[in-house]
Amino acid sequence: MQPTGLRTTSRIPAEKPFLKWAGGKTRYASVLVGLAPEFTGAYREPFLGSGAVFFELGPGRAVLSDANEELVVCFRVVAEDPEPVMARLDEMPNTPEHFEHVRRQRPQDLSDLDRAARVVYLNKTSFRGLWRVNCRNEFNTPYGAYDRPYYNRTTFLRAARALSGAVVRVADFEQAIDDAETGDWVYCDPPYVPLGGWADFKRYTAGQFGADDQVRLYRAMRRAANRGVFVTMTNSDTPFVHELFGGDFHILRLPTRRDINLNASARRSWDVVVTTYDPPVPAQVLVDRRAR
Repeated sequence: MQPTGLRTTSRIPAEKPFLKWAGGKTRYASVLVGLAPEFTGAYREPFLGSGAVFFELGPGRAVLSDANEELVVCFRVVAEDPEPVMARLDEMPNTPEHFEHVRRQRPQDLSDLDRAARVVYLNKTSFRGLWRVNCRNEFNTPYGAYDRPYYNRTTFLRAARALSGAVVRVADFEQAIDDAETGDWVYCDPPYVPLGGWADFKRYTAGQFGADDQVRLYRAMRRAANRGVFVTMTNSDTPFVHELFGGDFHILRLPTRRDINLNASARRSWDVVVTTYDPPVPAQVLVDRRAR
């Protein structure tokens, strides 16, 4: 039985992410926050991405992590001082030539400030903002030719304020979940099980996230639930996910869109929301009777 209690009350107002991450939950963040348990500990997010649920929730205590070191560096630098990041971005032209130059930069040769600006720049100028790297950890998403600003100043500053009290670190998701303590709420948004099979999956880090990692995630969630940690996970609505997670956890279905798909009809789809606790169910979320 999971512990109950009042949710952490020391919160900031809801804010917006400063990055637009492929698969990010900005559009559904309020629904996911509505599924939050009554938790008394810290909020934890082991697959950071754009941090949409974190920004919507505005928790008083948070531990944010990701295996993508560049993303973590970016969040840390923005949290510490967003002004130099914006100033650096103002110096970077949105041209195919400069994009190619930035894309080929070796992060280890850059300062943390330049690494942070590089992440924002590539996120705003690459095709559909997709962060994709090859097995050598080289960014390989093509230029997107978008005529839009790299940042909104108000959003950037508010995001920095929201992040100022959070711990942001590089960590494997399993370790991040194992570090959670009784009363914490962990929200997991892993790379999804591909709808078309594992061969369709793209890399967010140099290591592929495959079926074995989904099993690792399931086992970490079980361990966490056994010690009184609340866990929520989103994933694709596939037989693999239902078979792996449906036996022990609650599964809900959430209507979504896949904006990264060029075919408009293919964008309409379902996600599953898996919880280790009995969740409140907003109107937008339907209980999947197959998992009951």
